[in-house]
Amino acid sequence: MEVKKKFQVISTTEGCATNLLENSSYRAELENSGWQSTKVEDAEVIILNTCGHTQEREDHTFKTLRSLKQKYPDKKLVVGGCLAKINPKGLQEFYEGKTFSPGNISELWTSLDEVPNLIDMAQSEGAEPTNSNLFDSQDFQELTWVHRFVIKIRPSFFKLEKKLNISAQPLHNILETTVVNQDFFGVTVSQGCAGKCTFCAIKVAKGHVKSKPLEKIVNEFYTGIKLGHDKFWLLGDDIGCYGIDQGQTIVDLLGEITRIDFPFKLVINYLEPMFFTKHFSELKSLLSDPRIININIPIQSGSKKLVLEMGREYDPHIVLRQLKELKSLNPNLVIKNNIIVGFPGETLSDLWDSIKSLFYFDANLAIPFAKRPGTRAAKMDNQLSSFTKNARTKFMNIFILARHSYVFVNSFTKAKSRK
Repeated sequence: MEVKKKFQVISTTEGCATNLLENSSYRAELENSGWQSTKVEDAEVIILNTCGHTQEREDHTFKTLRSLKQKYPDKKLVVGGCLAKINPKGLQEFYEGKTFSPGNISELWTSLDEVPNLIDMAQSEGAEPTNSNLFDSQDFQELTWVHRFVIKIRPSFFKLEKKLNISAQPLHNILETTVVNQDFFGVTVSQGCAGKCTFCAIKVAKGHVKSKPLEKIVNEFYTGIKLGHDKFWLLGDDIGCYGIDQGQTIVDLLGEITRIDFPFKLVINYLEPMFFTKHFSELKSLLSDPRIININIPIQSGSKKLVLEMGREYDPHIVLRQLKELKSLNPNLVIKNNIIVGFPGETLSDLWDSIKSLFYFDANLAIPFAKRPGTRAAKMDNQLSSFTKNARTKFMNIFILARHSYVFVNSFTKAKSRK
């Protein structure tokens, strides 16, 4: 096939698996139409897939955009992703071209001022997913140093386990599923969410939940298996609300997946605690399946008062009790968590509740609260100063380090005792 144009896709995320898998889908779409992915300096077209999750990511995105425009003024540059929807006014200060929504292939073509070859499209539509369902190592260079460090040491850790003839769990599963892993076949089940979070702008970017038909999801799993994959990454902005737009629930989703008779490993990326609690009586038996090795349940705060202020409808203390029960059913299951520090009105008592909650999770990430455009939390009166938020985040990170150190040591201790 004759090369039509050379391009490069660049992401500004610090580790969003959905964003990174979108990069792969963009590359696959363009390559199927005769374009060629190449180094940015050799590309005719640069596609910037943005992230606007936090103020820090927004600042990083604008810095990247300015740098690309200054360094490559003669190249065609198109911008898409979450930030293009979250803060279009801010983006206009740096970019005046067309934009495309997260994961929207047709809008990508429009922003490129291109019409794809219909024959190529017809052929590719019937093709089985391949590299578009896999993470691409060239995207890892933009991740945080912690993520890049884990990716670098992961092979050595697995070799050490093999040499010692042990499986240091749950540390093994933590490292295997940290950020992204090229061995995992990604299956996106939905986009958008049904939440009413006062701090989050993802719904501004992606809208209400749009679920992929269950039959199509199962078919993608079987396609991955047929292609030789045994590790799967389930993706969605909130997998917990899967199916509510089509009369189904996450229980239906996981029920169908766990009925697949194959020794796969599964990561569940983002499950809102409200739906975890709502369906817990049914979910606990499904999530006790040892093939499920990682689930991210971002509790955001250990304070019931703050959780309600955040617009999230659950009692964190109930969630933590249920997580403890789930962990007893599936000991090697890695449960990950995000905590917002410095939410408007946060007291030291609220902070202490969040710190205590850390010890119910195997891995935690503290995120300083950032005002996002279009959110209710950005307009709240009782905002904390940047100094206070940063100081509290550093304080919480001490406890996160203590928790992670315990998990590390305990994993080896238990592995040694089992030997």
